Amino acid sequence: MAGPGRAAKPRFVDALKHHDLRILALAFIADGGATWAYNVVLISYVFERTHSAGWITALVTVRWVVGMLCGGYAGVLADRYDRRSVLMVSASLAAVVTLGIAAVVAFNAPLWALLISVAVLTAVCSPVRPASGALIPESVPESDLVAANALFALLESVIVVLGPGIGALLLLTGEPVYGVLINTVSYLVAALLYRALRVRSRGSAEAGGGALTQWISGVSALGHHRKALVLTMFLVLDSAAANAANVLMPSLAQHLGGGTTGYALLLASNALGSVVVAALAQRLTGSRRLTLLIIGALFLQCVPLWLSVFVGTVPNAMLLQLISGVGMVIVDVLAFTTLQRDLPRDVLGRVLGTVDVLILASAVLASIMGSWLLAQFGIAWALGVIGLGFPLLGLFGLPVLRRLDRDMAQKAARLEPVTRILERLDLFAGAPRSLLEHLAEDAEERTVPAGETIIRQGDPSDALWILTDGTLAISAVRDDGVSVELPDVEAPGYVGELGLLNGTVRSATVTTATECEMLHIPGTDFSEALEAATPSPSMLDRAGVRTARTSVMAPPVAGVAGE
Repeated sequence: MAGPGRAAKPRFVDALKHHDLRILALAFIADGGATWAYNVVLISYVFERTHSAGWITALVTVRWVVGMLCGGYAGVLADRYDRRSVLMVSASLAAVVTLGIAAVVAFNAPLWALLISVAVLTAVCSPVRPASGALIPESVPESDLVAANALFALLESVIVVLGPGIGALLLLTGEPVYGVLINTVSYLVAALLYRALRVRSRGSAEAGGGALTQWISGVSALGHHRKALVLTMFLVLDSAAANAANVLMPSLAQHLGGGTTGYALLLASNALGSVVVAALAQRLTGSRRLTLLIIGALFLQCVPLWLSVFVGTVPNAMLLQLISGVGMVIVDVLAFTTLQRDLPRDVLGRVLGTVDVLILASAVLASIMGSWLLAQFGIAWALGVIGLGFPLLGLFGLPVLRRLDRDMAQKAARLEPVTRILERLDLFAGAPRSLLEHLAEDAEERTVPAGETIIRQGDPSDALWILTDGTLAISAVRDDGVSVELPDVEAPGYVGELGLLNGTVRSATVTTATECEMLHIPGTDFSEALEAATPSPSMLDRAGVRTARTSVMAPPVAGVAGE
């Protein structure tokens, strides 16, 4: 069995072995990169036409407001219909709407038409986050869930760095409509990618039911989970701090003597910090100290924002912004992954839609607050309130997070005897601790009297049996009709893996020779574990021996009994 070092390594490659996650990631890249470039082009276009910061503010605000208004219903859609279909329809409609925006830009139509078009685009895109967020846990086993979320955090950070640069290059063409049309193409590509998804998933919201009632049921699910509420609070604080900092960043760059170039460098440094740490999120999530990690990461995100005021130069502030980006991604990945694990899958879309509404609302309020503090008290006070006030608010979640830590520790202690047996049996190569604990949690302890048949040759392979005490007798009828008695299995041992590995029926009959203490692990759980970690060489060798014993050409083989 591989040691802790193997489990701690980032598992991006393992996560990307899953077809549907690859599709979701490619769609995210296609859509996200083009959208960031399009935003830069559109803001530049509006400023060139109006030379007014007010129109730019209106363009940004309309997205936030519509996002807040549509977020709840978007979550209902993600739970009411097949989430793959929701993503396909959303991307297809977005392509049509961006064609309209391209027409507005090409013909210099009134800017109110542009605002309406942007509002419609925000509305049709609003189901993407709750639908894709709810699909991620369906696309990968739990052991790869953190790596999957960290991957998307990494991709988002890379897009934030590269997207505006692509937009700047498009501006050099002198034709802003090209940037909009590229976004149209990106939505079409995303729609085709979503069509290739194999997973089919939906929540419990019934078609025809009241959308408000169904959204309230999702909000209620969030309200009944204190841990989920606190984790949402940290996601909101994280987002609020980031958005308030974005509003204040131009003033910070000016304060440090950096101007427009300094502003771009500060933003890029913050995004670079996100890129650096995303690959380490897998290591952090295995910790039993979520309290320390999440609250510490929030301080790590916020305090450097305030300290940037006093460092005197843009290069020094860039280092602090990089540290801030590190903290932001740690909060995002840990809190979001824990939400996905703890909440019921049938309401997950609605809950994530609600979380999006709260995050957007916090973005609006934090941006307004940041602007007001800047106007009233200056950059040092504005960033001081954010850099120190937001982490201090996070301390109110300390009791619930500490309870979460205790729950995790108690769960680990409760599962330790079974986990130790699974480690000793060496079933998987490089299995992370979380995978073994998941199997241990689903294992059912059974006391089986002597003479009971637990596996019958020819039956479907539906479970793995772990023998912790006692002796199992093994017999089989070979392909040529000859009955063979095979060596007994002594504790600790296991039977039933051969049919699960090969996808075949049972190849032998297993009977308890004595009273036995056993663990029953459902076949579906064992198969999911095999998707997340490869079978160990010892299990494959054992399977080869057991296959040989029931073959018509089987020579006498000493060693381990078959199933």
